[in-house]
Amino acid sequence: MLSYVHAFHAGNYGDILKHTVLFHTLTHLLKKDKPFCVLDTHSGSGKYLLSDQRLLKTGEAQNGIQKLLQAPEKDLDAIFGTDFLSILKKYTEKGFYPGSPEIARTLLRKKDQLLLNELHPAVFEELKANMHTPPLERLQEEKALPSITITREDAAAFLNRSVPPMVKRGCVIIDPSYEDAEDYRNTALMFSKAWKKWSSASWLIWYPLLSRRKDEIEALKQTVTDTVESTNSTQDKKSVFFEIQIRDESSLTGLSSMYGSGMLAVNPVYGLTEKMAQALPLMEKYLR
Repeated sequence: MLSYVHAFHAGNYGDILKHTVLFHTLTHLLKKDKPFCVLDTHSGSGKYLLSDQRLLKTGEAQNGIQKLLQAPEKDLDAIFGTDFLSILKKYTEKGFYPGSPEIARTLLRKKDQLLLNELHPAVFEELKANMHTPPLERLQEEKALPSITITREDAAAFLNRSVPPMVKRGCVIIDPSYEDAEDYRNTALMFSKAWKKWSSASWLIWYPLLSRRKDEIEALKQTVTDTVESTNSTQDKKSVFFEIQIRDESSLTGLSSMYGSGMLAVNPVYGLTEKMAQALPLMEKYLR
């Protein structure tokens, strides 16, 4: 829906969880010399000014990434790893928070591909402008950036058209706003249809933990799990989820019922579960 603008919420605890999972996924894909492709269905602006009045109004970055970066260095390293922590510090020190497209730009090589999509017209223009400025940090020795394509269309249409990409290795990040109950069902259907066309990719699906949407959240998780595990002939789970609970659910009323955040990972990369098992308790400890 076009009423949602992520600039009000960038750098909150949902972003921290989402981007930590994304970073670990991308760094694993980089271990092989073969190129890979990243698809981002809801790209947002790419990066965000921490001094933006919209973000200051909600205080979500102040109570999110800016609060967390005050934690002891050893715990931050356990949460993010050295490289991601370096990126976060570089951007926040310069007054920015990097979104998924910007994080990908710091990592991907010239031979890799980054396919971005954003439906909101104003945010789409911000995304284009941000992707035409150099990233503040690069973890690759080569200066050349990956091939970047930016489109403006419905996320399901973008995903259905884009998979499988020419480069068969890669990952997809799905990050809807979940403004109404149907968004959960639509996200599950969008995934199920596209996954059948590119089942070898790593799929990352973000979702909020909301008191009033527990049935919808469970249905989303169950649909994704059933879709994936129905064809799984191994002992390893093809779908896992990671969740953090930051606020006391019992104290929340009305529409302000988001108490945490979750990430579904389909075909999780090697070592992701162990890394997140270490990170999640520390995130909760310092963000509560």
